[in-house]
Amino acid sequence: MHRLFAVALIALAACSGGDSSTSPAPATVASVSLNVTNAQLGVGQTLQLTATPLTSTGTVTTGTATWSSSAAGVASVSPSGLVSGVSAGVATISAAIGGRTGSATITVSAAGGGFPLAAEVTMPGNTFSPFLTTIGVGGTVTFRFGSVDHNVIFDPSKQGRPADIQITRNVNIARTFNTRGLFPYDCTVHPGMSGQVEVK
Repeated sequence: MHRLFAVALIALAACSGGDSSTSPAPATVASVSLNVTNAQLGVGQTLQLTATPLTSTGTVTTGTATWSSSAAGVASVSPSGLVSGVSAGVATISAAIGGRTGSATITVSAAGGGFPLAAEVTMPGNTFSPFLTTIGVGGTVTFRFGSVDHNVIFDPSKQGRPADIQITRNVNIARTFNTRGLFPYDCTVHPGMSGQVEVK
């Protein structure tokens, strides 16, 4: 009898003495941030979107995005977030993660004369890259500011120029060009830091 009781105690200890530690649950997603919120594409052009899940404090957490388009006949989106312009119009591309959704408005235009309707300018060091950006009429250039203060001041003599971008850092700011021509611009913070947008 005593022997059976001892065996029972050992079995009970084995069942209750396992590793009680568990992996921490992923942080709750409070919002979803997309790398682009507004963009223009031509028919047949593509744009890669990325989605980042954030906590309520703005910390990046984990999660896989489920992509969808409000108008797949205008702009379709792949499971990886690649947007394709299908026909002229406006579509909202959404990324859902953890019950939260981020979205981008995509305008697809048949205009542009075959030139791209979306381009980016980065700022490695004290330069604009590329120096010359060519887009079609109605196209948008996104200026990606890094950790160093810069501004974008357009030649005031050019009719149809977009609004200047004042000194800033760590943001992406887009400007739309609705007039054909060559639009030079400078960073007045750093003399000699210049670029051009050619609209065709």
